[in-house]
Amino acid sequence: MRCPECQTNHEADATVCTSCGLLFIGEAAPKRRAEDFASQKRRSGDHVIPCQFCEGEILPTAIRCRHCGEIVNEDYYRTRAQRLRARVNYGSWVAYIFGLGALLLFRPVGLLSIAGGLLLSILYYAIPVEPPQAVSGKRLSLTARLRRQLKMERVAIPIPHFRSKKLIFVGTPLVAALVGYSANVFLLQDPMNHILRENAAFSGMQVSAHYQYWIVPGVVVYDLRALSVRQTPIDVHTAFLEFAKKLRGRRFSRVELSYQGTTKFELDGRAFSRLGEEYAKRNFDYVLYTFPRLFHSRDGRPIGPGSSDRDALLQFHRQWYGQDALTRTIANGL
Repeated sequence: MRCPECQTNHEADATVCTSCGLLFIGEAAPKRRAEDFASQKRRSGDHVIPCQFCEGEILPTAIRCRHCGEIVNEDYYRTRAQRLRARVNYGSWVAYIFGLGALLLFRPVGLLSIAGGLLLSILYYAIPVEPPQAVSGKRLSLTARLRRQLKMERVAIPIPHFRSKKLIFVGTPLVAALVGYSANVFLLQDPMNHILRENAAFSGMQVSAHYQYWIVPGVVVYDLRALSVRQTPIDVHTAFLEFAKKLRGRRFSRVELSYQGTTKFELDGRAFSRLGEEYAKRNFDYVLYTFPRLFHSRDGRPIGPGSSDRDALLQFHRQWYGQDALTRTIANGL
């Protein structure tokens, strides 16, 4: 038998040409092996199955139905759900960690970030992990469906590669300190410096305004650091009132009044806000004579119980900074 393609001689019962690969199948027309494989692939592609959602004809290897667009590949559905859940879980943890850090510096941003993390956590459990149809056509119980829906996936949070691990332990506290210092400067100290600069009567007065321990945003420390011979008690009083007026729109739990680092009095945050509002309304009777009775000393006792309003104001200034020999004459000026 001679091959019609390459003219090579073969036995009479040969089924394939050893030279060119042509197939000899009975009396049918000979054809190449590649053409035979292509026809087999076309025949396998002609096999279709019905879609479980719309009963349309789809290929067995299809991922989505071309008629209704639903996902018909269960393995792809599970992989896609796990990938979406992992991204949402990662985002929620980032929001929580950022929110806890922001609480120390700026409370509204921290609360907003934590609320965003909570919403992402709710979205995490809302993403289905299994195809909508029950497994093997059986209807699952409510307990089984809840257990499957509340299933959690492990999420790896990548840490940037550093040549030296010491950079993590050294750089992180430095960044946190820088952020904390910036928050104190921009939110408290800058408004105070602006008040001292805009009035010539405050020339030589030094005040440090910052959060407690520089990291507690709910407590403000008003620290009177230095006074000059030009200041009078009414100047010291007015500077604090201007500070309260500047921050009256913000909410604090407590305001501490200090002198050279030593805390003398405490004031409730609501009283501090009202003090700024009354000063903005020019209610001088309130900001002068009701003012000292709003404060409490470190032992919790009010200022000047049973004394007149003027005596209470005089006692307040003497206890605040009048015990220092450098400022005793200023305190006595009342």
